[in-house]
Amino acid sequence: MTLNSSKSFRKPEKKAGVGRGKVLLLLVVFACLLLTVAVAALLLGGVKMGQLPLVGQKIAIIPLKGEITAEGCSASLFSSASCANVAAIKEMLKAADKDDSIRAVVLDINSGGGSVVPSRDLAYTVKAMKKPVVAFIGETGASGAYYVASAADYIVTDRDSMTGSIGVIMTIQQMYGLYDKLGLNVTVIKSGKVKDIGSPYREMTPEENKELTNMVDKIYEDFISDVAVNRNLSVDYVRNISDGSIYLGRDAKDMGLVDSLGGIDDAVQIAASLGNVSGEPAIQKTASKTLSIWDLFT
Repeated sequence: MTLNSSKSFRKPEKKAGVGRGKVLLLLVVFACLLLTVAVAALLLGGVKMGQLPLVGQKIAIIPLKGEITAEGCSASLFSSASCANVAAIKEMLKAADKDDSIRAVVLDINSGGGSVVPSRDLAYTVKAMKKPVVAFIGETGASGAYYVASAADYIVTDRDSMTGSIGVIMTIQQMYGLYDKLGLNVTVIKSGKVKDIGSPYREMTPEENKELTNMVDKIYEDFISDVAVNRNLSVDYVRNISDGSIYLGRDAKDMGLVDSLGGIDDAVQIAASLGNVSGEPAIQKTASKTLSIWDLFT
């Protein structure tokens, strides 16, 4: 009787355990079905996943390092090269603007500037971004690099960074004196009076100097006009502080050239705030292309 009683007691307990497992399995399956239906309804209703809570909370950090160029930079057998290739950076910016998981962009700048046309081109791309862009100037953000930074929605800089240097420079090497000493002669045959303007083999005429100076002045006016618009300052004010001087970050802030002092983490937090990120933002870093010795052989 005791054995029979024990068996009759255990069997129902085993069946009850199996029953609970089936119930849990059904609940999990039902929950998955509900989630699938909900996601499908959101997608069909035109709601993007990047707009949902806990989704699309990323900040993209895009580097702008080295000389700003329209072309790539070269490396030697014994050194690597780093430059800010405008085409590559524009591609990163546009991809971030289209990515629903990214709420804002931090442009990590360490550059002394570069060529006029690519610097302006990149600045206009930053200005056209739909998502907030925060420029962070670490060590240096001068000349063309500041041109780009000025187009951002907010600028953060280290208190001891070098920034500003708003101006335009044209450099022409003159070697005719050395050629005279060496007894070398270069014969130039040309169809126009100023076809060889800026030639290193002869002295520049006053008229040629004036013509090139006018070109530099026009580019300079475009530069200060764009900075004035980007920073919400008057053109006259920007012109008065734009004699090519380099300012420390703390002085640039007092002049209105940057918005606040801080580090890259501060820039990320400001970008998160502008992008309406709730909680701690996820970081998406994009590495810039650096040429090494191996690139020369591949």
